[in-house]
Amino acid sequence: MTIFCEDRGFPSALAQASAGLLDEPLRQVLRTRRREARRAWWIAAAVLAGIALLLAAAYFGIRAGARAAVAALPVSVDRQIGDAALRSMDLGGPEVADPVVTGALRAIVDRLAPQAAIEGLEFEVHVIDSPMVNAFALPGGKIVVFTGLIRRAADAEQVAGVLAHEMAHATLRHGIERISQSLSLAAAFHLLLGDVQGLAGAGADLFQLATINSYSREQENAADREGVRMLDAAGIDPRALARFFETLRNEEGDLPGVVSWISTHPQHEARLAALRDQIAALPAREYRPIGVDWADVQRRVKKH
Repeated sequence: MTIFCEDRGFPSALAQASAGLLDEPLRQVLRTRRREARRAWWIAAAVLAGIALLLAAAYFGIRAGARAAVAALPVSVDRQIGDAALRSMDLGGPEVADPVVTGALRAIVDRLAPQAAIEGLEFEVHVIDSPMVNAFALPGGKIVVFTGLIRRAADAEQVAGVLAHEMAHATLRHGIERISQSLSLAAAFHLLLGDVQGLAGAGADLFQLATINSYSREQENAADREGVRMLDAAGIDPRALARFFETLRNEEGDLPGVVSWISTHPQHEARLAALRDQIAALPAREYRPIGVDWADVQRRVKKH
């Protein structure tokens, strides 16, 4: 005989009606049901956990694969991103065409360029008439220098220190790293499949003037170290970068909203200390001055 009843009180009513005769069989049935219910719950939980692990593995696997794919891209992609970004930026002022000014900046870059950590970058200098004490290098080697930096620097070596740091961001491909970190899952998946269309556009959107200096602390420290190495290898005194950094730090209170380079590079004291330690560890050598008339360059930018 099979009895079917959905009433939750049926087992209790059956035990009472049987005057204890069915107590043990009913307990066994209930224990079996509880074990089956627990087993079903654990199976469901295990299945859900497995699905979650598979999804997480797929997500992070695609992102890691995309980062590796981005890192393996040729530097021609860097140039495309830099070109597109520069065209889309509002630089805040007209470009300076004075050949003495642009020639001086070109001479500095030409001293540093042979020490680049990677080959294939074609550094191109643009001088912008703006009071911002700033400079930056886009992926691929596009370099923007604001006349505020030229006016504030005591000599060409100090500007070389700033440019070495900014060029290091390009030679270490920090911009490409930032793009890989910002990729959506869909973009990462397409890139992993070999589709790089739209990557340059995405990079251009990322490199807007408001966020050009928003590198991570690790990237900033790496650019400091690489910049000092480039300066030393080029025969330019790397202490000039530390002197410029100290000058801006000391004057920042008197120049609110103008000293852009120092304000966009956090942790001044710790970074300055690290710079001094790295420079102190360099072997003693003779440094060659940069052969430009810096006073004439500054006079010319002040006319703009």
